[in-house]
Amino acid sequence: LDIYLGAKCRFFMSPGTGIAAVPMIFRRPVAYVNYIPLEIAHTWGPDDLFIPKKLWLRDERRYMAFREVLKSGVGRFIRTELYEQRGLEIIDNTPEEITAIAMEMDERLKGTWQDTEEDQELQQRFWTLFKGSELHGELVSRIGAQFLRENRELLD
Repeated sequence: LDIYLGAKCRFFMSPGTGIAAVPMIFRRPVAYVNYIPLEIAHTWGPDDLFIPKKLWLRDERRYMAFREVLKSGVGRFIRTELYEQRGLEIIDNTPEEITAIAMEMDERLKGTWQDTEEDQELQQRFWTLFKGSELHGELVSRIGAQFLRENRELLD
């Protein structure tokens, strides 16, 4: 049934675990939520969206900016202990963030989504951070628009 659902769904929501390969094989769009590590985000699906988990710096009492995550090597951490050693708390996406990306994906697939100039500028700012990584070819996926609007300080 997992294979059938992944093959026939309009789009699939996943945290990026192995089951997400099923809809990818059948060229179904995927909305990745609670995605971590940031630098290993799926960037090759033209209809895919994602929102990452945020990283809270306990000692500084603030979220790590995307630039910091990518430049520090934290964006490649795949073990919880590594985050803990750096004094980082991994923050899951909120139900509202997950709902927003699901609605965005639905509207994009229906052709009713309207990017604003602000959305385009925020996307551009985000994706410029990935330049120079050997983990990515052409960057064609998108990060959730509402997520970026509500977390623009992470782009600084």
